[in-house]
Amino acid sequence: MSSTTPNEHRKARSLATIVDGATRARRERRNSRKNPQPWFVLKLTVAIASVIIAYSTYVYVGRLCIPMIKRESDSLGPRTMGIVFLSVFAVLGMMMIWAYIKVVFTPPGSAIKRQSVSDTVGEELPSLENSTSYQDIPPAQTSQPQLPQPSASALPSQISQGSSTRSIPPSSSSLTSPSYPSSRPSRTRQQSRGSSTLHSYTYSTTQSQGPITQPSAENSVHAEYATFPPPPVEKYPRPNSQQPQEQARGREPPALPSLREEHRFCRRCEIVKPPRTHHCRACGMCVMKYDHHCPWIGQCVGAQNQKFFFVFVVWAALFCLWTFSTLVALNARATTRTDKTVDPEHIVVIVLSGLFSVFTSAMLMTHIVLITTNQTTVEHVAARAMKDRENAVLNEMHSFWACAAKRRTRQAWDAEWGRIGLEGNLWWLGDLRAHWEQVFGPRTWTWLLPIGTSKDIGLEYPRNPRFDADGRWIPRKRWPPELQ
Repeated sequence: MSSTTPNEHRKARSLATIVDGATRARRERRNSRKNPQPWFVLKLTVAIASVIIAYSTYVYVGRLCIPMIKRESDSLGPRTMGIVFLSVFAVLGMMMIWAYIKVVFTPPGSAIKRQSVSDTVGEELPSLENSTSYQDIPPAQTSQPQLPQPSASALPSQISQGSSTRSIPPSSSSLTSPSYPSSRPSRTRQQSRGSSTLHSYTYSTTQSQGPITQPSAENSVHAEYATFPPPPVEKYPRPNSQQPQEQARGREPPALPSLREEHRFCRRCEIVKPPRTHHCRACGMCVMKYDHHCPWIGQCVGAQNQKFFFVFVVWAALFCLWTFSTLVALNARATTRTDKTVDPEHIVVIVLSGLFSVFTSAMLMTHIVLITTNQTTVEHVAARAMKDRENAVLNEMHSFWACAAKRRTRQAWDAEWGRIGLEGNLWWLGDLRAHWEQVFGPRTWTWLLPIGTSKDIGLEYPRNPRFDADGRWIPRKRWPPELQ
């Protein structure tokens, strides 16, 4: 390790204080939004969408189709065209409005109504959000053997072992101001959340690796102390000249046991959330199979209304594409004739329908991918973040132009673990139809109709056998034999 000066330590502590203050401020702002948004705020965009639909209907029917049916002189087409355009527009509009009403008035599925309150789990999870000092955090429970407790008079200010010198902090009221020897300053290292506790210990930048002392919660030489092993070596060291770069590092999936109850407890709702459930601050509740909060429907998309949201997006995309394409075609033809003028209200609807055509089409394609891979938007974002982290690692391992080497490295990782988002998806079953029927049901003729109720109650989902019972991704060699 390279030695550092006390001035560098003071700068590091100042930076840590700034970051900690910003983190606390952000947490306080988040906690201050515990109350859900008012009902009229949630439904405001629903009113805006209704006005846009009504205005587009007036322009398309009253200023495009009716003049053609009446054979007015300024119409943009014959009577037959007006009747056909009006019929198609009416069918698409009715289906879109029907689906919109269904998705707006169908709740996404609240976990509070499905899950009982668990006070015991909440008591087992100590809160660290409101802690203001290390004294507020319970002392660490370590599995390392405790040394015999010496008396206060027997403890020297420094303990020497060979060429190693470790400093024991003097009696103080704070852990943030340890004393640093002039020759070998000590370095403070923090172990982040392990079992809902934080630990702090000091070690010197010397050649030998002796036992490391941990200051107690009382921050005094008269308090108990325990030993810690040397800091762990980097799991995937940088490659040397004899080691190929492709094998220098490996994939590191998240080790969080996401299916355990302690990791599914919601402190706001005070319940153990079912799998795939997340808390929505806008709605103020835990939503089962939470996908995202959609302002255009005034609520979240979840287990109970995911089908109706998809059906609405399908019909909305068809409605917008039809409106945009027919208005553009007729007005483009009218500009070639000297006796025809372009209606300004047609231009307004062309702009609106064009924008919503792009938006709804992109939304439709995205949700087709999510449903066929059995993912929600939240889960897809997590998989995307993991891919981005791996891309950063590949850029460190290989040169910018070494695309073939990056591809070989990723293929080696996929051979060991599987593909991110597929085999690496906790809810991936490997059957596209099973994924689709989990949302829409087995009856094909009802897939695009906003009828019935969702068969997905949002409490249990079959787990990908490539994950363990706690929800952690396991390597291919530990998969069931039929999947390897």
